[in-house]
Amino acid sequence: MAETIWSLLDSIADGGATWLLVILALAFLGEIGLPLTCPLLESVLIFTGFQLVHGALSAASLPFLIVAYAGRLLGSTSAYQLSLNAGTRLIERWGAPLRVTPERMQILRERLATVLVPTIILARFTPGFSIATSFLCGTLRISRRQFRHAVAGQLLIWEAAFIAAGALGGLASRSIDPSAYPRVLPLIIAVAISAGALGAYVVFHKTRIRPAPDSIHP
Repeated sequence: MAETIWSLLDSIADGGATWLLVILALAFLGEIGLPLTCPLLESVLIFTGFQLVHGALSAASLPFLIVAYAGRLLGSTSAYQLSLNAGTRLIERWGAPLRVTPERMQILRERLATVLVPTIILARFTPGFSIATSFLCGTLRISRRQFRHAVAGQLLIWEAAFIAAGALGGLASRSIDPSAYPRVLPLIIAVAISAGALGAYVVFHKTRIRPAPDSIHP
């Protein structure tokens, strides 16, 4: 099983044309609702960092990195555009039972104005909030330029962080017999993704903007 995972990750990271199309589709669809795409892409990023430390992949990994980045950016922009066109109408029609009204959305927009970009970046790192953030930004009619800048920056940090996690795992495993790498890598992936998710939840919880009492009960 470990060898199969290793072989699959190696094929994806190597950047063959078929795999690049698959990665582009998964990255795009993940941004508009397809579940479990981020852990898959993050696994390949960790594998890439792991292999770079051991002198493999290098330039061969660039197509994967570019396609994963472009797919997620295109997907998030599509989700933003979709909610920009339809979000307000949906809130007006279905938001009342959930106490989500245009007035409350405007209050939220005003409260986010001064910390918009870092809030988008933090929210997108938090599991379960990435897709919702794109739709919320469109519904709130956040500036398209600000949204793109935030997403572009978040994706750069995302790729760098998981490559770095894989590289750290690779450095830590240098004393291990290379034949054991396929069994070690799944553990590194599990630890890195779990730590990233937990860290994002903690940071987002500590820094989120809490609504003022008068905005909760208008």
